Amino acid sequence: MHWYDKEGNPQHWVTSKDGTKRGSTLRDARKHGWVPSVTSVMDILGKPGLDKWKINKAIESSMQLSRKDGEHNGTYAKRILHHSKKESEKASERGSRIHHVLETHFKTGDMPANEDDKRIIGAAFSILDINCGLNDDSKSEWKAEHTFASKEGYGGMVDLCSDQWVVDFKTKEFDYDYKNLAYDSMGYQLIAYAQGLGIKSPRIANIFISATHPGHAVFHEWPAEEHERFTNIFNSTLSVWKNIKKYYPENHNEGN
Repeated sequence: MHWYDKEGNPQHWVTSKDGTKRGSTLRDARKHGWVPSVTSVMDILGKPGLDKWKINKAIESSMQLSRKDGEHNGTYAKRILHHSKKESEKASERGSRIHHVLETHFKTGDMPANEDDKRIIGAAFSILDINCGLNDDSKSEWKAEHTFASKEGYGGMVDLCSDQWVVDFKTKEFDYDYKNLAYDSMGYQLIAYAQGLGIKSPRIANIFISATHPGHAVFHEWPAEEHERFTNIFNSTLSVWKNIKKYYPENHNEGN
């Protein structure tokens, strides 16, 4: 899980007594009054799209790996799952790397040496200019990887935001003949960010970046008529999360 202090600073890691780093836990959060990230809160919801992807990866691994002579069913199954998880880890690392490339370009203007990364930057920022008006003249009005903590008891890190827009990048494997890339849960995440940042009447959007076709990106703005529903769903999920964990970070100073 990811955590933020009341000033919005990331608190994902703590130092153990032996000096090693470990992931922060609910116990640490209770002690310091840290708030959970939007994505940590939403983890209590089912993710049909992600679950389907994981199942497909496990099936693909089962077709790639042959059973060894005398290998028991349980051992074989564990080896298949381990192999499929490696694919998930690669996808996560790839997404983090692309996020870093985009963040670095936004903050410094530097272009990477890698040609695929140049195409990704070109596509993403062209879409942002056309749809959101983010360009050299308006760049000062935007923030990248901006963190916050809400008085409602949650926090997060936003890929890109301005006084009007909240934008989140998603890296996926898709080509030019893509079908549906957007799932409602992405809208819940974005509206939670907008609410936490205190943006009134926000515009929220995802930019889908193709991991298999560098330079191909798709813009998806979530319609304003869905915002109230998304807000209700996220706030309901936040309430359920607090009650499941028996932790109400907004009351921490009151002795919670």
